[in-house]
Amino acid sequence: MLEHGGRLQEAAKRYKIPLADWLDLSTGINPNGWPVPPIPATCWARLPEEQDGLLAAAQDYYGTDYLLPVAGSQAAIQMLPTLFTHSRVGIIDPGYGEHHHAWQQMGHEVQRLSPELMHEQLDTLDVLVIIHPNNPTGTRFDKKKLHGWHQQLAKRGGTLIIDEAFMDTTPEHSLVCASGQKGLIILKSMGKFFGLAGARVGFVAAEPELLQRLHEQLGPWTLSGPARYVATKAL
Repeated sequence: MLEHGGRLQEAAKRYKIPLADWLDLSTGINPNGWPVPPIPATCWARLPEEQDGLLAAAQDYYGTDYLLPVAGSQAAIQMLPTLFTHSRVGIIDPGYGEHHHAWQQMGHEVQRLSPELMHEQLDTLDVLVIIHPNNPTGTRFDKKKLHGWHQQLAKRGGTLIIDEAFMDTTPEHSLVCASGQKGLIILKSMGKFFGLAGARVGFVAAEPELLQRLHEQLGPWTLSGPARYVATKAL
């Protein structure tokens, strides 16, 4: 597995600095996140149920009907490459390393691309993966350009995947409203803006057929009852 930030207890032990004396900027999580209310005991005592209002709340918040709740966008990052046959995949560089790692682990032909090279390399790709805004550079892309890239890929059976984990403060730049179209996959996270990283809640927005395949691959109860309750209230 790749190493990540956020391992504050390990850092405190290594440098002998108490946890309370750290300002952790390693993961981009809102330190003033949504205040979590008391969780009803029933959330712990029953298996999670899909008809609990989470999906409806997310559909309203993100503005699309085509959503699947997942255990953080990381779960989708790891699982999506398993749904594709051997593909030529371009991934934004620099960027969140789990994207490259996941596609490479599944045997796909992966190349790192700077934002400047993406357009000229598009015709050589089956899948293009970008992070918007990018992590860690903050790079943004014009919506018209993104729509054009999606259409160009989709015409020949390709797919544009956009990781929008940091999009919540600027939803006007999101492509999530177009997510029901073939060849477009959007990843959402509640860990960053909402400051709920510990709940491990995210969403995949895509065409219904792909969402169904992903759902079957992930299996039942991908989100815990308490996490679903908190996420529904926050959304």
